[in-house]
Amino acid sequence: MRSKFLSILVAVLLLPATFLRASTPFTNPDEGMWLLSLLKDLNIQQMQKMGLELSAEDLYDPNGPSLKDAVVQFGGFCTGEFVSASGLVFTNHHCGYDAIASVSSVENNHLDNGFWAKNYSEEKPIEGLYVQILSKMFDITDSVAPFVASLDQAERMVKVREITGRIKLREEEKTGQAVDVKSMFYGNKYYIFYYDTYNDVRLVGTAPQSVGKFGGDTDNWMWPRHTGDFSVFRVYADKINNPAEFSTANVPYKPKKYLKISLEGVEENDFTMIMGFPGQTERYLTSYAMNEVITESNPAQINVFKAVTDAQKEEMDKSDVVRLQLSPDYASLMNALKLWDGQIEGMTKVMDAVAIKQKEEVAFTQWLNKQNSTIKNKYGTVLDDLKNDYATLSTVNEEFLTKIYAVSLLPTGNYAIELSSLEEVLSTEGVDEEAKKAGIEAAKTSAAGVWETYNYDAEMKKVMNLLNLMNTKLPADKKPQALKDILANTKGTTDEEKIKTWTMNAFMRSVITTPTKLETFLAEPSVKKLQKDKLYNLYIDLYTEAMILQPVYAQSQQNINKHTREYIAAQMLMYPDKAFYPDANSTMRFTYGTVQDYAPKDGVQYNYLTTDKGIEQKYVDGNEEFDVPDQLLNMLMKNDFGRYADKNGDLPVCFLSNNDITGGNSGSPVLDKKGNLIGIAFDGNYEGTPGDYIIDPNMNRTISVDIRYVLFIIDKLGGAKNIIKELEIVE
Repeated sequence: MRSKFLSILVAVLLLPATFLRASTPFTNPDEGMWLLSLLKDLNIQQMQKMGLELSAEDLYDPNGPSLKDAVVQFGGFCTGEFVSASGLVFTNHHCGYDAIASVSSVENNHLDNGFWAKNYSEEKPIEGLYVQILSKMFDITDSVAPFVASLDQAERMVKVREITGRIKLREEEKTGQAVDVKSMFYGNKYYIFYYDTYNDVRLVGTAPQSVGKFGGDTDNWMWPRHTGDFSVFRVYADKINNPAEFSTANVPYKPKKYLKISLEGVEENDFTMIMGFPGQTERYLTSYAMNEVITESNPAQINVFKAVTDAQKEEMDKSDVVRLQLSPDYASLMNALKLWDGQIEGMTKVMDAVAIKQKEEVAFTQWLNKQNSTIKNKYGTVLDDLKNDYATLSTVNEEFLTKIYAVSLLPTGNYAIELSSLEEVLSTEGVDEEAKKAGIEAAKTSAAGVWETYNYDAEMKKVMNLLNLMNTKLPADKKPQALKDILANTKGTTDEEKIKTWTMNAFMRSVITTPTKLETFLAEPSVKKLQKDKLYNLYIDLYTEAMILQPVYAQSQQNINKHTREYIAAQMLMYPDKAFYPDANSTMRFTYGTVQDYAPKDGVQYNYLTTDKGIEQKYVDGNEEFDVPDQLLNMLMKNDFGRYADKNGDLPVCFLSNNDITGGNSGSPVLDKKGNLIGIAFDGNYEGTPGDYIIDPNMNRTISVDIRYVLFIIDKLGGAKNIIKELEIVE
């Protein structure tokens, strides 16, 4: 999922020493994305009662090998795990999708047909792909909090950046590692993380996407699931096992720890645990935030993303070349779309998220009324402050998100904003030739990335769809002035006809719609030509209008973060015996729970396991979402499963657990009580999509591909015996 435009660092609040206690609310064992360094003190005994046979040091030991050394952040957006002594990594198919597409062509279509390297020399280097391995982490709150406690919010943000930046630079120079300092609990805590970064990562194997993406967008976020969502990579290092840029002299990396693989399978209530790098949750927000998500931000984003994906899909269906080019971006946008839809439905129909948060706020107010004057003075207005913050945000929210996304989701839109720097240079009176030359070279460098995810017809239809969207969804006083001018000055009987005519004409004449035209323009750039470019000016006008709204949007978000930090600090006073876990923020986390089924609605009960039978039942010959290779179908029909069958003779495909995950956890190892790999997490269920904001223990489920299906595909469909021999398999 795409990240938010504005991330605001908030400062630490020093807690008062005296307070009255409230009763601690029940916390489900499966809820929480825990920092590994806290497991020894907070969770290990509970996990052992649930069946875990390992110690806290087996899970996380900064001074020696532990399970955390087998888990990597994959590409900065997913998770993977070492499964051999020679740096072999399992992750999701959708995590490797961009990489697979990048080495695919119509002639060598690895995305559609699959790929299995039979030896090291056949493995395919992936430019730009890297993994990071967590070395250690520490709480450094005391190095930050005392220096920002007395500052106002604006000063605090600057000071936090200064302090954490200095710490990061110092530690990177001292250790040679990548270092990251992260705020926790909206700035109530700070942690430092040290990583080893390996930049030579190569594709080893992938099933055809009819297996790796079986069910397509229809099954995305849904259960029951029958998706073989995995791919295989290898990490390379120099000859002494240190990080190195790609070189033919590099050798397979030897991890400190790799995972054994169990074929024992899962049963209901079995203990499970997951390590990974979840992206972002916001669990400590108020009812005002829930209402904003349901009625404003999610609907606005859904509208824009749908306008873009509809245009992409229309062109992808016409050509394999375009499909291969646009599929990664399309898949990412569609994933976000279904998530946001599911969140609205889950927060309004499956549960009443606003009412749940309001109940928490009533309890908070009752507790606050019993406190001393110091605490009342400090936190007495925090809920009213948040109510006002969201009311202010609401005045610009839909308009800002619509206009900024309408530019940022388009390759040409993004480039137009960068090209505006050249316009400024060219239009500056008396600018010297060196500055002009530097501006042109910068524009040429930026242009190199425009065409990777660009298709002329798809881009043109995106613009048409977005203009029609803004015309129908935004109130009259918030419609872009450029759109009003288009409708006023373009011939046509309907608004849609006028928009289509204008867009086709603008694309035909614009200098930013083909590589040739852009190259010609940059050879002899003319500010007059640029300023007459209708498409370029549309993007600049939209961006300018969004930036007029941005100060209100940004200040509202800043105030929300400040007051949420205070609200969390107050809740920590209210429940001093509760173990609070920090929201996910792309740092390594640990979650534990059990294998569980669930009942999504009245009269419906879902089993925790799916098998090969479901693939046969869903199979539709020639369908882009539900077709499978003939070889696979034949093996399924013959029950030719080898040692990967379960005790009933079926082939397990996917299973459910109540582990707590979110985006970024994709590719995370699902481990049994002994720390053996039993599955690879790849999705959540539709009813659990509100989990980024609020957990419903009866509904939140993690969907994982069973490791037996992974091995079956590698071994029986792929014929990659070399990979199977490399693994340490226990039965």
